[in-house]
Amino acid sequence: MKSKLVLILAFCLVFLIPSELVEGKPSQVGSSGLYEVSNGVSLYAEIQGIKHSFPTVVFISGYGDSSTIWSEVQSEIAKHTLTVSYDRAGLGLSGDTNKDKTTKQQVKELHKLLRKANIPGPYLLVGHSIGGLNVRAFADRYTSEVAGAVLIDSSHENQEEAILATLPPEIIDLYKSQFSAEGDYTEVTKSFSFVGKIRKNDALRHTPLTVISATEHGMGPEMEVKWAELQEDLATLSDKTNHITVEGSGHYVHLENPALVVDEIISLLKD
Repeated sequence: MKSKLVLILAFCLVFLIPSELVEGKPSQVGSSGLYEVSNGVSLYAEIQGIKHSFPTVVFISGYGDSSTIWSEVQSEIAKHTLTVSYDRAGLGLSGDTNKDKTTKQQVKELHKLLRKANIPGPYLLVGHSIGGLNVRAFADRYTSEVAGAVLIDSSHENQEEAILATLPPEIIDLYKSQFSAEGDYTEVTKSFSFVGKIRKNDALRHTPLTVISATEHGMGPEMEVKWAELQEDLATLSDKTNHITVEGSGHYVHLENPALVVDEIISLLKD
C-alpha cells in the first residue's frame, strides 16, 4: 500500500512542475548541422571537440568566408576543448536571409545559434578581419558570457576612412562594389559605425585579449603604416592584451601560419 501511494504522489508531482522544466533543454551538445535562428533562416554550425574546463572556442570568419576557412586551426583546438565555427547567412551551407547583414544582426543570430545548438559558454571568441567587429559586438551585448577574445588582423572601426583616403579617386567606386557577398558597402559601413559607437562601453576592458597583426596587405606603404597604427589601437581595448605582429604575413594569418594561431589560442585558454 505504501509503495502504491509513493507512485501516485510521484505521478501527481509531474503536473505540479512547470511545463518548461519537465520538457527541459537537452544537456547534450548539438552536432554539426543546420539550426534555425529566425523564421525560415537556418545557419550551419561545425561543432568539434568535447566541453572540458576550458571555455568554448567560437570562430568568426572574415567577410564572405565560410566556416571551412578555420578547418586546420579548429581541428587542433578541438583536441583541447569544445569548438564551433559557422556560416553566416548566405554563406557556405547556411540559408540566406531577408534581414540585413550587419554586425548587429549577425551577432544576434550567432547567439541564437549557440543556444539552439546547446553550445555552452563561457566563450573564447576568435575573429578574423571583419569578424573582429562581430567579436567586439558580441562581447558588448553578451559580456558575461565572454571569457576572452582573439582578433586576427581584425578590422578597425576607422579603417574604411583610412583606406578611402589612400585610394586614387577613380577606383573608389570599384573598391566599394567588391562588397557583395554579405550585403553591400552601405551595410558594411553600418557595421563599422555601430562598433565605433559601442566602443565607449569598453566591454573588453578586463577581458584577456590577443591581437594578432599581419604586415603585408598589398595596400601600399602609406596604408600599411596606418594599418599598423589601427592594430596598435585595437590592442588598447583591454588591460590584459598580448599583441603579436607577424612580420611578412598576409591578411589570412590563420592560413599562412596556423601553428602560431593555434598556440596563441591555447595560451589564452590556459591563461
